[in-house]
Amino acid sequence: MKKIELFGRRLTIGFEKKEKIKKEIKDTGLSTKEVVNEKVIYLILILVITVASANTYLFNGYLNLGDVARKDIIAPTDIVYNDRAAKERIISEILTSSQKEYISVENVEEETLQRIEIFFEQIKKNKNLDLDLAYEKIRDEFDVKISFKVFTYLFEKPDYELDNLKDKYLKDVKTLYKHGVKKDGNLLRLNNVFEKIEDSDFYEESVIETFIKPNYILDSEKTERLLKEKIEQVKDVPIRIKAGSVILKKGEAVSESKVVILKNAGLYGKTSKIIKFMGTLIYLFILSIIFKNICTKFMFDEIRKKSYYSAIMLSLVVGIISFRVIDPNWKYILPIETVFILLGILINIKVSLIIGGFLILYAIPLNGFSIEYLVIEIFSLMVSLYLVTKIKNRTNIINTGIYIGMTKVFIVLTMAVGMNMEFIDSLIKSGVLFLSGAFTGMLTIALLPYFERTFNILTDIKLLELGDLSQPLLRRLSVSAPGTFHHSMMVATLSEQATEAIGGNHVLARVASYYHDIGKMKRPQFYVENQADGVNPHNNLSPSLSTLIITSHTKDGDEMGREYNLPKEIRDIMYEHQGTTLLAYFYNKAKQSNPHLEESDFRYSGPKPRSKESAVIMLADSIEAAVRSLDEKTPVTIEKMLRKIIGSKIEEQQLSDADLTFKEIEIIIQSFTKILMSIHHVRIKYPGQK
Repeated sequence: MKKIELFGRRLTIGFEKKEKIKKEIKDTGLSTKEVVNEKVIYLILILVITVASANTYLFNGYLNLGDVARKDIIAPTDIVYNDRAAKERIISEILTSSQKEYISVENVEEETLQRIEIFFEQIKKNKNLDLDLAYEKIRDEFDVKISFKVFTYLFEKPDYELDNLKDKYLKDVKTLYKHGVKKDGNLLRLNNVFEKIEDSDFYEESVIETFIKPNYILDSEKTERLLKEKIEQVKDVPIRIKAGSVILKKGEAVSESKVVILKNAGLYGKTSKIIKFMGTLIYLFILSIIFKNICTKFMFDEIRKKSYYSAIMLSLVVGIISFRVIDPNWKYILPIETVFILLGILINIKVSLIIGGFLILYAIPLNGFSIEYLVIEIFSLMVSLYLVTKIKNRTNIINTGIYIGMTKVFIVLTMAVGMNMEFIDSLIKSGVLFLSGAFTGMLTIALLPYFERTFNILTDIKLLELGDLSQPLLRRLSVSAPGTFHHSMMVATLSEQATEAIGGNHVLARVASYYHDIGKMKRPQFYVENQADGVNPHNNLSPSLSTLIITSHTKDGDEMGREYNLPKEIRDIMYEHQGTTLLAYFYNKAKQSNPHLEESDFRYSGPKPRSKESAVIMLADSIEAAVRSLDEKTPVTIEKMLRKIIGSKIEEQQLSDADLTFKEIEIIIQSFTKILMSIHHVRIKYPGQK
């Protein structure tokens, strides 16, 4: 045995018998609660140290803007962040390129064309006046603000040229209105519009600017509303950098763009690194407190049991180390659901939920606090727990793995649609996740037998396999000792129903009943149920020798069980189902010739039944044979015999270690009576039968 002092406590590594462990606890002064607490602390230490050790890269120096990398800087985990600069560029482009909304103004073109025609007619009509006087008259009467230079240019033109200019101006104005004359606030947009006019000059543009009015006026409210809607539709620009990618090459300077990546990776500046490391430690500290309280409250019995605790520890250690050492790029193919399924089969769903859930939570820092991975694994855990309850044989485990893979694919594709992820990347990830699920089933099948044997854990799957009557040992029993085989089947029927009625493991009771008397195969003719010809070999033997032969069937059964790799729980029942019962017939017979014989020499070696299942089998074994001897099998006679046999077992203290209550014993009696009456019912005599 190896003993280690840790935090004032003694840790013992090795294998000891239960009695020795109890003595060790008594010697050290530790209560069972303290031992359980200590075991949980060891689990927490392993988890925290494994996770915290993955953050050692945070102490490898730090970089600031302008620094030159002395070596390649590698992304420690997947990095996902939103590129604010890219989003701002997209918004800027929208502001620049977005079209404005205008309100159309009716009849503007006709009014403008009419005013230009009148203007030219007024010039021709007033040519008899002085230039200055004509300018003043037309400007005041016509209410037009035209420059003197332009007016002089037009006034000096002969009438035919003036008509030609008028026609050109009118045509060009129509062209302008066709393309739209727009006004933004107080600004009339004409610079780009004049490009639509061929051979325009200063004078024409001046005349048009004087008379033209916009046929489209800016709708500022609608323009602002539509622009706001477009900006709101601009989504974040996610940047994804896979773990293991080179962020900064050796000799490369830290630029503004690299600063953003380094900050999101927690590699920029000393403060950033310290904050990330401390944040991880605080997360682990809070998580560990919750883990300890939940384990000690809801898993006390499982952690106290050495075989279960060993399976839990091994599963947790292998699971968290797998997260620690695997390349983060391959994290999705890691069949971590194997831990969920194994613990669900080996122990129970409750343990699988607690350990599986906290394994995922402890692994979050190792996955860069990836919300995507967390969501996938939580759904995967829930599906695994549901499917484990449906597993009846090892073939179901393969199907469970496939269903888990399909669930992962559905979740990742749903998230891809909802979070606008890249389709190809999501498709590849889906394929990897499906392979992970399929691999989970195969790995579970491969590991389950080793866990069962190494930690001596009997699972319902193993029991169901052993309960197959085509098993070699049971087939051999049916051939070499048919009476014992039939007796075992009857005991199994009684035990299964009674055990289920009191809340025990009815599957264990049934299967253990099949095997409880296999030791009789060594000398089947010495047991009354196999003596078909009426010859009893005990008539020619001394009572002591007969006792030795009869009582040896428990030891012989244990040896056969070891040869055929029967679980310890079943082999224990082979010994316990007879307890320390006295072989009264041979004892009384021997006492006739020697009154000073020791009663202990005519008792089974024990031990007494230490479980409900073992106790029920003891009672069923005794009762089944006794009821067959009854001449009249009625509910009254059967129940009377049951109470007599069970009462004698209680008086002899054969049930003292079985943790049975009087209420449960009464339930067992009622269950036995009901089943025995169904088996030994009175048959109706038909006409012609004797």
